[in-house]
Amino acid sequence: MVKRTKKLDLIDTLTKIKEYLPLLPGEDERQRMAQIIPEIKQELELLRESIGRFPDESETRQVSNAIQTLVSFFDTLKDKPLLAEMLLPKKVKPRKTKSSIVDVDTLQKQLERLPTEKILEELTKHKKDVLIGLSTKMNITANKKLTKNALADRIFKLGFANKRGYDLLSGKTG
Repeated sequence: MVKRTKKLDLIDTLTKIKEYLPLLPGEDERQRMAQIIPEIKQELELLRESIGRFPDESETRQVSNAIQTLVSFFDTLKDKPLLAEMLLPKKVKPRKTKSSIVDVDTLQKQLERLPTEKILEELTKHKKDVLIGLSTKMNITANKKLTKNALADRIFKLGFANKRGYDLLSGKTG
């Protein structure tokens, strides 16, 4: 049999070429693609290097064995708390240092010697825990939720101002 070759229709071919010509990139697009090609090559090279860094089977086994060893070590520490405490000491939070320990009795005597106007000012200079101690000493019920200034005001009014007022009314002099 003789092969029959199809006659190409020149007009159809030219029409198809004309259709596809706009799809071809222009000069600007070609230059942009030419600039992108080295960047793409560089990215592909980075991917190849990353793939090369994957651990092989022996490294994977070593890491797996190391993890199992650590797990068994920590299981052992659960059973032996003294060993755990020696090997892994707990972090100690720094404690607040008391700048100076105030003797409540001495403070009360100092405040009693002051003029009434100066007592509140002097009370506000002390820390809240000192004021709570002073209120306890003076039998003044004080809520620990009170602010320092509110606590100082309560001690001033109930402990010193009222007492001096009663003393004046009864004729006692300080």
